[in-house]
Amino acid sequence: MSKRTFAFLTVLLIVASLLSACAQPAQAPTSAPTQAPAPTQAPAPTAVPPTQAPAPTAVPPTTAPEPTKAPEQPKAHDPGRLILATTTSTEDSGLLDFILPAFEKQFGIKVDVVAVGTGQAIEIGSKGDADVLLVHARKSEDQFVADGFAKERFDVMYNDFIVVGPKDDPAKIAGMPAAKDAFKMITDAQAPFASRGDKSGTNTKELSIWASAGITPTKDMPWYNSLGQGMGDALLFSDEKGAYTLSDRGTYLSMQDKLPNLTILLGGQNLAENKDKLLLNPYGVLAVNPDKFPNVNADMAQKFVTWLLSVDTQKTIGGFGADKFGQPLFYPSSKEYLDAQAAAAPAAGAVALKITGKVSQEMGWSEDAVKAMETMEAQSTNKQGQTQTYTGVLLSKLLALAGLAADAQTVVFVADDGFTADMPLADLMACKDCIVAFRSNGGFSTVLPTFASKLQVKGVIEIQVK
Repeated sequence: MSKRTFAFLTVLLIVASLLSACAQPAQAPTSAPTQAPAPTQAPAPTAVPPTQAPAPTAVPPTTAPEPTKAPEQPKAHDPGRLILATTTSTEDSGLLDFILPAFEKQFGIKVDVVAVGTGQAIEIGSKGDADVLLVHARKSEDQFVADGFAKERFDVMYNDFIVVGPKDDPAKIAGMPAAKDAFKMITDAQAPFASRGDKSGTNTKELSIWASAGITPTKDMPWYNSLGQGMGDALLFSDEKGAYTLSDRGTYLSMQDKLPNLTILLGGQNLAENKDKLLLNPYGVLAVNPDKFPNVNADMAQKFVTWLLSVDTQKTIGGFGADKFGQPLFYPSSKEYLDAQAAAAPAAGAVALKITGKVSQEMGWSEDAVKAMETMEAQSTNKQGQTQTYTGVLLSKLLALAGLAADAQTVVFVADDGFTADMPLADLMACKDCIVAFRSNGGFSTVLPTFASKLQVKGVIEIQVK
């Protein structure tokens, strides 16, 4: 090989080396795309927030319900409304419709009535969901106070329980003196019996009677019907099914036009004739304790209690039903009323009218005290055919206040000149317009529009019950 050829080849190798060296940088950019995923991996960090983000956003739904538990505490009651939890008997009898409008008008407030069994009413009060209770289960009421749900319980009124049933009386309990004996007869006869079954005051009394008779009725007994209903519904069921039931007298009397198949079989025709004194049915009023439940309308509840126990309201209660049934459906019993009655019977010389004889308590009233009672008008025609209108107090109401003995049969009107006139007690109690009327010159006269003229006694000063 010539030196020229060798030199040429050497130059070519050098050029090739240089070209190769120049090509190396050019590959760096081509390899860069393979490293480009590093930036494309950036979504990995961005993917973490979506994955982790739910964790913080899930916390509020988990913790948020804590504030929503607040409604479990009763909301503050509307100051323009009073929530009265009471037994169905006060509503079914019509008493609440009779007395509440006066309270609402006087205080400019609406009374929301929750009429349920006494047990349910007390449960509502124990949760602070009522402002005041009007119920009739004394043991439960006392426990309500003992548990701090009310500060005090007050007597309001009373009536009595009776046993009603089908007129053919398959268990033959009519006239029995004690309810427990009647219940035994019903059990022996397997006669249908309707229980309210609602933990009401009536249901509590019924169960206590069964217990005293040594009997435990159950739903498995085909003749025993536990309804879980109020007094009105229990009476309607009994009328339809020919069943016996325990009822408060007031509700039965107020509904008897709707109960053609039922009659009173135990308890007599009025409270005084009820031989079983365990059937007395007292009612109490309790304002829910604001120290335990600050949400209650405490001020208005106290005003309601004061109003209900007042002499005027008690007189209204005592007059309810007397004109229609010849007897009150409820008898007032507040301390305020009883104190006023005692004060209205002053020294013997000032008594203008009294009731004596076969009564629970002999009564005496001054003329002003009688005039302060609820009055009514009655028309009577004299022998000359002249009709006059008289104002006075219903005689059956006066007699009911004294409490008639079970064996009382006759009333005798005694005049200030010694004249007397007598009539059957039952006739007088059934009379809806027989009154002791106010005389223009003072004193009283009896006005009995449909009875003999001899019973229109002028100057009557005493009514004897025999």
